[in-house]
Amino acid sequence: MNTGPMIALGLIALILIVGIIRTLVGYWVVHRDAAEEWLVFQTNNSKQADKTSEEQFTQAYTRAHSPRGLAFATGALAVAALVTPLAVMALTFIYANVIVQEVDPNAPIATTIAEEVRRQLRTDGPLVYSFFLFFGLIGSWGGVAYVTARLFYRDDTAPIEENLRKIRGDAPLSTGKAGRKRPSWSPLVRGDAGLTLDKNLSKPKKGKEN
Repeated sequence: MNTGPMIALGLIALILIVGIIRTLVGYWVVHRDAAEEWLVFQTNNSKQADKTSEEQFTQAYTRAHSPRGLAFATGALAVAALVTPLAVMALTFIYANVIVQEVDPNAPIATTIAEEVRRQLRTDGPLVYSFFLFFGLIGSWGGVAYVTARLFYRDDTAPIEENLRKIRGDAPLSTGKAGRKRPSWSPLVRGDAGLTLDKNLSKPKKGKEN
């Protein structure tokens, strides 16, 4: 009995269970810390606390400190595990109905390497099927990773102050003019003064010939 697939499924299930437990515990810890930090926030930031509710603070704190990375990674693994059997069935269907062709015994013998390679790829066989299935699964898992990354970075983590402004609907802070003023001692301000060598020192003086 081939126990390899069962071991792989067991490891995937174990990783998913651990990831789910750690994610749930992480969110619980963040909510617990938010309740404690709310009391500190009221004491140290009385002006901000007057226009902020506890629910808004908890929401902003959770956004800033939640284990989003772990949650997305666990979700991506779960989706990949569900997509894998569907991808295998789809790839097998494509292989059997699109790629593989019946071998014509009366077909002329290949005269070039390209024709022989094309014939081998079109011929049903375990190596060709394994090759097609392997890279097809890699592509499906890559698609899951791409979608997960897009969703993760679409709403990237921001500091709690920025989250509070967004939740309260406050105006964004002014970023001022782009760039910064260069200091007066910068060579880019002074031009090339002080950077060029003295012309008298740029070339060695020739000694007098006797």
